[in-house]
Amino acid sequence: MHSCKCLTFKVSIMSARILTTLSAAALIGLQGCSNDDAKSTCTDVLETRVALEENLTDGDAEVLIFAKAPDKGLRQLRVSNPTGVEIELTTPNALGLREFLFESAEPPDLDAVLAAYPQGSYSFRGTTLSGGCVTGTAQLSHVSAPPTTLLTPRAGEVVAGDQVDLSWMTVPEAASYVVELTNGSSGAVYSLEVYPPQTSVHIPAELVSPSTEYTFAVATKASTGNVSSVELTFSTEP
Repeated sequence: MHSCKCLTFKVSIMSARILTTLSAAALIGLQGCSNDDAKSTCTDVLETRVALEENLTDGDAEVLIFAKAPDKGLRQLRVSNPTGVEIELTTPNALGLREFLFESAEPPDLDAVLAAYPQGSYSFRGTTLSGGCVTGTAQLSHVSAPPTTLLTPRAGEVVAGDQVDLSWMTVPEAASYVVELTNGSSGAVYSLEVYPPQTSVHIPAELVSPSTEYTFAVATKASTGNVSSVELTFSTEP
């Protein structure tokens, strides 16, 4: 019998959502652990996702691992990668947790991220508060989503508040585009997901502040779930 070296997080929160940031290096070398209810029959399926997300402007990358139970609170979630490395999260909260989101660290080293998170099938197994179980799987691809090119506004441009038209080039492989406009002063983010063939969004003047720097970003989401984003900054007129 091997020695159990699961990475376990103890949390005590009332929220139904937890965001835990994990170092990619922290997962290297962990061994799989035995599961007490491994032979039980699971009747429910988790909503799952594992994806590679890259910011090509900043030059960094991360892996996102997501799981959501149908309608029951979980007291434990285990995620195993294709080589048996396992992440485990448990909570003593009386309501349990329904939704889990893990994000790796974001080093400016894509090869290091890919080495820490191998390509292939990730298996999920959750234990409900009543002792039942839910399962799921998700595929991680190492093929990067192709990026777009931002067209308008141009980087550094100053535009009128009623003429903020965001546009970008078509990406044939795109399943969707996630568009974000961030107010550099307030931090407020206007975000939406649009689908091909749409490649532009007009921002209503009432949502735009004068004399403000904005960050405009478009993330291309591929059919694999992987995402590549590019961004630029522009300003609005007084």
